Amino acid sequence: DVMVLEADVTVEGFNTANETGVPIMAHPPAIYSDNTLQQWLETVLTSSQKGIKLDFKSLKAVGPSLDLLRRLTENGRVRRPVWINADILRGPNLHISVEVNATRFLALVQEKYPEATLSPGWTTPYMPRTLNRTYTRAMVEEMQGLVGALPQRVTFPVRAIMVRAAWPHFSWLLGQSERYSLTLWQVASDPLSVEDLLYVRDNSATHQIYYDIFEPILSQFKQLAGNATRKQIYYTGGSLTPLLQPPGGDGLGVEWLVPGIQDNGRTPTVTLPDREGMILLNTSLQEPVAGDLVPIVHIPGGSALTLESCLLQLATRPGRWGVHLHIAEPTALRPSLAMLARLSTLGHLSRPVWVGATLSHASFSVPGHVAGREFLAAVAEVFPHVTVAPGWPEEVLGGGYREQLLTDMLDLCQGLWQPMSFQLQAKPLGQSMPGVVTRLLAVSPRATITVEHNPAEGSYAVGRAGLLAARAVDRTRVYYRLPQDFRKDLLADAGRN
Repeated sequence: DVMVLEADVTVEGFNTANETGVPIMAHPPAIYSDNTLQQWLETVLTSSQKGIKLDFKSLKAVGPSLDLLRRLTENGRVRRPVWINADILRGPNLHISVEVNATRFLALVQEKYPEATLSPGWTTPYMPRTLNRTYTRAMVEEMQGLVGALPQRVTFPVRAIMVRAAWPHFSWLLGQSERYSLTLWQVASDPLSVEDLLYVRDNSATHQIYYDIFEPILSQFKQLAGNATRKQIYYTGGSLTPLLQPPGGDGLGVEWLVPGIQDNGRTPTVTLPDREGMILLNTSLQEPVAGDLVPIVHIPGGSALTLESCLLQLATRPGRWGVHLHIAEPTALRPSLAMLARLSTLGHLSRPVWVGATLSHASFSVPGHVAGREFLAAVAEVFPHVTVAPGWPEEVLGGGYREQLLTDMLDLCQGLWQPMSFQLQAKPLGQSMPGVVTRLLAVSPRATITVEHNPAEGSYAVGRAGLLAARAVDRTRVYYRLPQDFRKDLLADAGRN
C-alpha cells in the first residue's frame, strides 16, 4: 500500500514578472497551477492518514511552504510523518548546476520545520546508452559532509537503476548513522531490473530502504523478496548485518568456523561444522610451480587446499556464512586478493569477506609479519571491497595494548573507507588500561572489534577479564573468535551478568 503522498512544489510564476511567492503544485517547466500547496494540504489532511512528502523544485518555495506547514502543525492538523525533499547536489551525468542551494535549504528546514525527515538528493539525468554513469564516492561523501551533523532522520532519494553499481558508496553511507535510510525511486522509462532491487534488499536492513517504484516491477519485487528459498547475493564489503547478525543483535551470536578437509583420493573436499558463521581461512603460498604464485589454505592437522578450490566449493554451500581470510604469510597477500577479485568478478563470491593479517608497523614492527602500509595498499589496489581486519603481533603485547600501539594502528588506518574489525587477543586486553575497545570503536561508525582467545594462550579463565571487558563496552559491535567450550563459558558468564 502507498504510505506517503508526494507533492512537487514551486512558486507561482517562478522567475517571471508575475511571480507571486505563493507555493503551488507544479513540476518544472510548469510555473502555474490550479492547485496551491495550501489547497492540496487541506485535501490530504482531511481525507487521508498517509505521510506527506514535499519535493521542492526551487528554493523560493521552501520558506513559505514550511511556514504553512508550521501553522497547520501548531493548529494540531499535521500528525503524521513529513518528508522535505530537494535535489541539493549535482549528481552523475550532469554538467550544469540545477540543484537547490544546499546551505540555504538545510538552514530553512532547521529554522522553520526541524521535526521533518530530510530527503536531500542529487540531480540525476539518465539515458541507458549515453547518460549512464552512476553516483561516485565523492558525491556521497559530499552529501555526508552536509547532513552528518544534523539531528534529523535523513532518507536519501537515489535513482534505483544507478544504485547497485554504486553500492559500495551507499553501503558506506548507510553505515555512518542509524538515522539514515535510502528511498529508491524510478522514472517510468528507466529499465530497472528486479534483481537490482533484490540486491539492495539483501545487503541492508529492511527499515533502511523505502521504495518509490512503478508497477509491475514493484509487485514482482515484493513477491520475490518474500521467497525464503531464493538465492541471495551479498556485497563482499558489507557488514555481517543482516546475514549473520540481526540489526542491533548481539555479536556473541556470530561464530567463527574452522574448515576441515576430507581426502578420499580424488579432489579434497572442504568440510565444516553444521553451523552458521564466519569461515576462517588461513592462507599462505604453495611452493612456486612454473612461476605461478598459488595461495593455499592451511587446515588444522597439516592438510592444505588451494584457495581457489576452497572458495569454489564454499560457493555452493547453502546457509548463512561469510569468509574471514587471514593472510598468514606476507607473500600470500597480493595473490590471495587477486584470487578474491577474480572469483568476485565471475560471480563466485557473493558473501561478506574479511581480509586480515597480523601487521608490522611503527611501534609494533616485527619481522615476518605483513607490513602495515603494504597491506592497506594491496587491498586498495587489488580488491578493496572487503572488511579490513588488522591485528597486532603477539611479540609486542606483553604489557597489553599500550597507548603507542593504539595510536600507531589508528594512524595507519586513518582515512580507510572500508569497514574495519580490529583483532584483539583476550589475555593482553585483560591486562590493558580501560578504554582500548572504546577508542577503537570510535574510529568509525562501521568499526567493530573481534576478540580472540584459544587454548594455546591458556584456559578460559586466562582470557576471561579481556572478554568481559570488551563485552561491557558494546554488545552489537564486538565479535568473539572462540572455540566452542570457551564460547559456552562466555555465554554462561554473560547470562550471569
